Amino acid sequence: MKFQDWMQAAGIDAWRGPGEAEIVAFSCDSRDIQPGWAFAALPGAKVDGRSFVPAVLERGAAAILAHGPVTLPAEIPFAQLPGDPRESMALAARALYRNPDQALALLGVTGTNGKTTTTMLIRQLLQATGKGCGLIGTVQLAAGRETLDAVRTSPESPVFYHWLRKAADAGDEAMAVEVSSHALDLARVHGARFRVGLFTNLTQDHLDHHHTLEAYFQAKARLFDQCEIGLVNGDDAYGQRLLRERALRSYAVEAEADYRAVEVRLSPTGTTFTLRTSQGSWPVASPLLGRFNLYNLLSALTILIEAGFAPEPLVAAAPQVKGAPGRLERVDLGQPFGVMVDYAHTPDALEKLLAAGKALLPAGGRLHVLFGCGGDRDRTKRPLMAAAVAAGADVIWHTSDNLRGEDPEHILDDAAEGIPGSILRDSHRYHREADRALAVQAALQACRPGDLLLLAGKGHEPYQEIQGVKHPYSDRKAVEAVLRGQAPPRPWAD
Repeated sequence: MKFQDWMQAAGIDAWRGPGEAEIVAFSCDSRDIQPGWAFAALPGAKVDGRSFVPAVLERGAAAILAHGPVTLPAEIPFAQLPGDPRESMALAARALYRNPDQALALLGVTGTNGKTTTTMLIRQLLQATGKGCGLIGTVQLAAGRETLDAVRTSPESPVFYHWLRKAADAGDEAMAVEVSSHALDLARVHGARFRVGLFTNLTQDHLDHHHTLEAYFQAKARLFDQCEIGLVNGDDAYGQRLLRERALRSYAVEAEADYRAVEVRLSPTGTTFTLRTSQGSWPVASPLLGRFNLYNLLSALTILIEAGFAPEPLVAAAPQVKGAPGRLERVDLGQPFGVMVDYAHTPDALEKLLAAGKALLPAGGRLHVLFGCGGDRDRTKRPLMAAAVAAGADVIWHTSDNLRGEDPEHILDDAAEGIPGSILRDSHRYHREADRALAVQAALQACRPGDLLLLAGKGHEPYQEIQGVKHPYSDRKAVEAVLRGQAPPRPWAD
C-alpha cells in the first residue's frame, strides 16, 4: 500500500515525505524490520522507541511512525501518531492490512484461566467440520496451514492484524484469539470488532501490572466494548457481575444459563454431558479430562454456536478434540504410575488441577504435586498458590518456575508462608529443591505404583528463564529423560 493511501485509510493527517513509498508490512519491534516495512517508534517503560530509528533505517525501513518528532532523511516518509500512540498504531495496522477483522468471524476469549485450551478447541472443532480457523494465542499463531510458535499470549497490534489478514487470505472462516488483560490494557487488539467475545473466569493474577483485582477485572471487561455478542461463565462470581452490568448471554454447569451442560459424567477416560440450549439439546462426548475441561469444551461450543455455526457438526466433532499441549497432558512411557504436565500457575488453576488429579487417582494412590512460582511477578499470589497445593496434595515438591531476575530461595520462602508448619516439617510430605530438573528427578523416583504426579506451571513452555536468559527446558522432556534412566536437562548447569 502506498504510504499516502495508508495514512488516509488510518485517518492520520500529520505526515510528510514521499507519499508514493510502498509499505509492505508494519512492526513496533526493530528486530522485525526488513526492506519495505514501516516502523512504529513507541515510548517504552525503559527506552524510547525513537532511539531505534537509525538501526531500522539501516535494515531498510521504508517509513517511520512515532509519538513525537524524529529527524529523518527527506526520502523517508514520517507520520506522527495522534492521541494515544498505541491506539493509533493499532488503527494504522488495521488500515494497512485492510480491516481483516471484517473478513472473519473473530472470536475473542478472555479470563484468567482456560483461554488457551478454549481457543485451541474452537480451532479443532471447526477444522473437524471442514472449516478453516486461525489462532492467536499463548502456544501458537496459525492461519490456514501456516503455524508459528507464539512469543506472548496476545501479540502487538501490527502482528495481530497481520495474522488476521493471513487467515482471511488463506480462506479461514474464523479466527480464535486469546485476549489477555495486557492486550486490552495496552491496545493490542484496539479497533477490532469481535463477532463474539467470551469471559471464562477471573481469579487473582497479574497484580504486578494491574495492582488491584478490580483494575484487572475492568481490563477484562473491556473486551465486551468491542463485541457484537458477549458470553460469560454464569458459574463465576465475576461472570455473574458482568451479567448484572451488561446485556450478555451465558453458559454454565451449575447455574441456569442460555447454554448449560447437564447430565455431566467425568471419568478417567473422558467427559460426557448434554448441551441444553433454547435451540435444542445434544449429547456431547470428548476425551478431555477434568471439570475445568468440561467448562473449556462448553465455552468453545457455545461461542461457535453464537457465532452462527451449526451445532450438530460441532457436537459430532467433539470426540476428535485433543485440547492444548501442556494442559493436563499425559506422559506415559509404561511406568506404573501416572504423570501429567500442566500450565496451572494461579491459585485457582492449581485448585482445579488438583481436583482433577484426585478424580483420576486410583484407590490407594498418592497425589504428588510439583510446583513453583514465577519471579518478578505478583508476589502476593505465591503463598496462595502454595496453600492450594498444600490443601490437596499428598506429597509436595516445591521448586522453581521461571526465576527471571529473582533469587530462587526468596521466591520459595514467599510461597512457603502459605503451607502449614506441620506439612513443612514433615519430610515425607514436603520437599524443597530450587533446581527444577532435580526436583522432577526426585519426584519421579519417589512415586510408587498407583501414584499420580502433576507437574504444574511450565506446561507447554520449552524453556526456563533464569537471570533474563531463556534456557532450553521442558517438563515433559525432563520426565521422559528420567523415565529412560537418563539425567534430565538442567538449565542451572548451563
